[in-house]
Amino acid sequence: MAPTVASITCVWLHGDSLSPHDAALQAYPDAPVVFVFDEPLLTGHYRLTFKRLFFMYECLVDLYEQIPNPVKELRRGRVVDEVLDVCRACGATQLAVTETYAPRYRQFVRQFEQHGLTVRQFPKPKLVPYSGPAPKRFMAFWKRIERAAFRD
Repeated sequence: MAPTVASITCVWLHGDSLSPHDAALQAYPDAPVVFVFDEPLLTGHYRLTFKRLFFMYECLVDLYEQIPNPVKELRRGRVVDEVLDVCRACGATQLAVTETYAPRYRQFVRQFEQHGLTVRQFPKPKLVPYSGPAPKRFMAFWKRIERAAFRD
């Protein structure tokens, strides 16, 4: 019987997973980590403000100081290209990520899989449990969940 080879996993962080409690980070504390400032998002019709970009950068700096992962990459470019580059450099065949509602997330996952990565997706966290009707306005929704959102 041939010995099994351990698979190397990288963790892909995105704008909705910038927390030391992120499920993918928690599952792989020794894995290389990569965050990519998405060039098409930065220069396209989304155009994030400097304040938003700086806030995200500060969150990443704080996060990278807190997590034990030995390799922490921060890049700018096309998400799929940059993540694949980190995975290749580390010899990773698996990618761990926490799901997000971001519009292009599913497209990115498909592209990673098409390039031969096994993508392990962790469920996106919920702010609070909610089973009511779909809200039509944020403030009406917020009034229903506010107490639960701030409960420790």
